[in-house]
Amino acid sequence: MSSMDLSSPGAFAMMAAKCPCCFNPGTVHTGNITAQSKLSALRVLMAERNLDAYLILSPDAHNSEYVSSCDERRSYLSGFSGSAGTALVTRDKALLWTDARYFVQAENQLDGDLWSLMKMYEPGVPEVNDWISENLDASSRIGMDPTTCLKSRAVEWQYSWSIKSASSPTVLVPIRENLVDAIWPDRPEVPMEPLAVHPMDLSGESVSSKLERVKNSVSRTNSDVLVVSALDQIAWLFNLRGSDIMCNPVFFAYAVLDCRPTDTSAAVHLFVGRRSDSEGGAGWDGWISQDVKDHLSEASVTIHPYGAFDTKLSGILSGMLTDQKEKENLTVMVEKTSCSVAIADSITASGVAKLKETETVSPVENFKSIKNEAEIAGIKSAALKDSVAVVKFLALLTEQISDNSNELREAAVCDTLISYRKSLDGYIGDSFPTISSSGPNSAVIHYKPETGSDQERALSTDEMYLLDTGAQFLDGTTDVTRTVHFGSPSDEQRRCYTRVLQGHVGLAQAIFPCGTPGLMLDTFARAPLWNDGLVYGHGTGHGIGAYLNVHEGPIGIGGGNVPGDIIRSNPRMQAYYLEPIEAGMYVSNEPGFYKDGEWGIRIESDIVSEVVPENDSDEKSSLFPYGRTGNRAFLRFQYMTQVPMCKKLIDISLLNEGEIKWLNEYHKGVLEALTPLLGNDGRALSWLQAETAPL
Repeated sequence: MSSMDLSSPGAFAMMAAKCPCCFNPGTVHTGNITAQSKLSALRVLMAERNLDAYLILSPDAHNSEYVSSCDERRSYLSGFSGSAGTALVTRDKALLWTDARYFVQAENQLDGDLWSLMKMYEPGVPEVNDWISENLDASSRIGMDPTTCLKSRAVEWQYSWSIKSASSPTVLVPIRENLVDAIWPDRPEVPMEPLAVHPMDLSGESVSSKLERVKNSVSRTNSDVLVVSALDQIAWLFNLRGSDIMCNPVFFAYAVLDCRPTDTSAAVHLFVGRRSDSEGGAGWDGWISQDVKDHLSEASVTIHPYGAFDTKLSGILSGMLTDQKEKENLTVMVEKTSCSVAIADSITASGVAKLKETETVSPVENFKSIKNEAEIAGIKSAALKDSVAVVKFLALLTEQISDNSNELREAAVCDTLISYRKSLDGYIGDSFPTISSSGPNSAVIHYKPETGSDQERALSTDEMYLLDTGAQFLDGTTDVTRTVHFGSPSDEQRRCYTRVLQGHVGLAQAIFPCGTPGLMLDTFARAPLWNDGLVYGHGTGHGIGAYLNVHEGPIGIGGGNVPGDIIRSNPRMQAYYLEPIEAGMYVSNEPGFYKDGEWGIRIESDIVSEVVPENDSDEKSSLFPYGRTGNRAFLRFQYMTQVPMCKKLIDISLLNEGEIKWLNEYHKGVLEALTPLLGNDGRALSWLQAETAPL
């Protein structure tokens, strides 16, 4: 196929392959479904479409990090269940790219005879597009689902391939009906769970106010329309919550906002119900409660069936242009980090609109990331409640393991933690599957215990135990990690834990100018480990939602785990780690260290950035004895999580006076905050008093 300009309207539509629905799902499999039979079945469909390779990306049609079970295509095909990774299947090879968080997990889950693990950002490991360029012939055809592939990525890859062979480059071939779905006979049902209104006392801002802020921001960029596809952005914007994706209170939807300055209320369209009648026939919206309908009606939001998004978008845009006769085309803003090839093509194919990608993220994402007073109050409440559950849980484990009364296993103990959470006001569910890991499993960064599996271990007084867990409450989202030892840790374990703790405290104590990017704050957490020649292969902090996704953009604290030339050549990494940190941002603080095959350490707490007052009796203000300089306010972090550090693992000789003071003050605050909430739980109170005693 000849070279083509992927930025031109309808470019992908012209390349779209015929619908593969004539292939009956599952008919390629004639016996037991195996890793080999899945690849063979996929290659049959690839051959029918003259594809040299097929790309399987992790996200769904909304670029979600965590996806519904029906969208776990990469996991189904490869066996690797981590949340991040890209699979590429050629006629004779199968490769999977993932980052350092998942190296050990991927090695355990992939069939090494069939799959090659490509360790991202490691020396000598090419990125996916570079591997294709180096290993496949020019003019190769790479199939992909245009709903799951970002337009920005597609353009970037197509450009890199055109440099190699301008006359006949490798091309991406969009195939709307996902080929993995076609070979997945028992694919889970598409979810369509009820919607719920997120009330004003928790959201802190009405839908109308949010829409007005967003529209004004978009209008200032000389754009006419905003299309929103990120699910957490839509949930925040419309003050709604759902449960279409496990652990994430979101629902499948698209939104279209008319952002032109007007004297009357501009149109707002919301497409919901992934399983609903796409034709919008009578009663299609019967699954939506009247409460939700009234809530949206108050903000003049028109509701459409989810499946009608592609067909109705063109009509909506044409209608807007009719109202604005002086313009030849509308300018439609989309978010660069979430706009798929399919969405971009639908907009340009309408013939009445031109696409405008944001430089980084949409105004909705930026507004969502800065929590208001009501949201911060809810976050504090949720963090305190969840700290009670975690403290009760750790106290119970400590007692039962010391008594040797019964065997405690990694997966089973998670049920106990859930039972403590269920007793708390406003608990909805966990914010991600709990990482409960003992001994060598604690070195697997995103380990998931499975009852009865060969990998599941019993907790022991001889091993490290790492608990990474979080909860969804109506008033907030939590994410906390503590590493403990129930016996006698080695000197090496104590030294490494203390270095991680020093990094954690260093970031918690940081004071910095407003607008400082996370890339610069990352060194606070890594420096103590670097002093001992230690590194960890993941970011130090991520954004967290307010009763939304536990991983939230646009900010990240990190970058110190990869070389600068990789960051310089990676726009997505640049956007994440260079995003300015402003007051009201809710992030995690989670340095770690992992000794592969033996043990791992991570300490994670939730923190909110706030302005350092100019004239305050707070001791921290004494850092400015002569006043601050410059025209930017300074920020510090409010510490939300109230769970003690493991005193047994702390090597006090490594700590300086400031670190000891911080830990003692923190533990004093934890004791004061939790004691009234633990009531007559003598076990938890006794454990808490011991763990918070001054160093």
